[in-house]
Amino acid sequence: MARTHLNLAFKGNIMNALHIKLLAVAALSTLSFSALASTYDGSCTSEPKSKWMTTKDMQAKFEKQGYNVGRVKAGKAGNSCYEVYAKDKNGKKVELFVNPVDGAVVGEAGK
Repeated sequence: MARTHLNLAFKGNIMNALHIKLLAVAALSTLSFSALASTYDGSCTSEPKSKWMTTKDMQAKFEKQGYNVGRVKAGKAGNSCYEVYAKDKNGKKVELFVNPVDGAVVGEAGK
């Protein structure tokens, strides 16, 4: 009978250890996900598209600043930003959310 009680206590400790590990994994996953979040809040301008810079002009602006621009595109429907996909001066890939009127960076993916 004492042996059965000992086995149950041992199994309980294993379950507690598993619960702690699961909680740790969940916490780390949440932190990792937040690292992928963006500084972009969803809006850039309310100006009409007739006042927006062209994507070619936007690309030239960022290349003058030392970026190697792969692509500039308008955001998804209803989005008031350009998305600039580039590599910075150090060769790090960046995705910038940019005001299409003045070229100001309003956010960056992954930050």
